[in-house]
Amino acid sequence: MKRLARRSGRAQRARAALTLIEVAIATSILMIGIVSVLSASSEMYSLRMANRERTLAQNAVRSMAERMHATAHAFSDEPGTWAKELGAAYGPGGSFGASFAVEGLTLAAGDESVGRIQLCSDETRADADLGAKIGMPRDLNGDGDADDIDVSSGARLLPVVLTLRWRGEDGTHLLRHGFYLLGR
Repeated sequence: MKRLARRSGRAQRARAALTLIEVAIATSILMIGIVSVLSASSEMYSLRMANRERTLAQNAVRSMAERMHATAHAFSDEPGTWAKELGAAYGPGGSFGASFAVEGLTLAAGDESVGRIQLCSDETRADADLGAKIGMPRDLNGDGDADDIDVSSGARLLPVVLTLRWRGEDGTHLLRHGFYLLGR
C-alpha cells in the first residue's frame, strides 16, 4: 500500500511540474510580447518626431504668412508701389530675403535654407508653375484681363507661395502654402 502511495505521489508531482516543451512555449509567447511592445514603442517615437517636425513646419508657414500680411498692410498706403516694396523686401536680395530658417528643422541636402518665399507678379503663370493651387492665372491688377506679365506697379493682389523643404526622421519632406496678399 505504501508502495502504491509513493508511486501515485510521484506521478502526481510529475504531472504537476512543467515540461520542457511547456516552458519553451511560454518563453516564446513572452518574447513575442516583449518584442511587440518594443516595436510599438519605437514606432510611437518615430511618429512623435514626425508629428513634431510637421507642427514646426506648419507653425513656421503660418508665422511667415502673418508677417507678410502685416508687411503688405504697412506698405499698402501707396497702392501703386506696395507690390514693388514687397518684392524689394521679400524677393531675392531683398531686405528680408527670399528664404528663411526654421528652428528645429534640418536642412535637406543641397539647400541653403528650409523655407523659400516666391512672390508672383505675372498674371499668366499657372498653378502648376507655382506648385500650389491658388487659382492662377488670375487678374491681379483689376484691369479685367489676366494677360499682364508684370503687375508690380499696379497690383491689387499678389500671389505668394511659401515652400518648406527639410530632412526628417523618415526622409525629405515638402510643405507648400499658397496665399494672396491684398493691397488697397
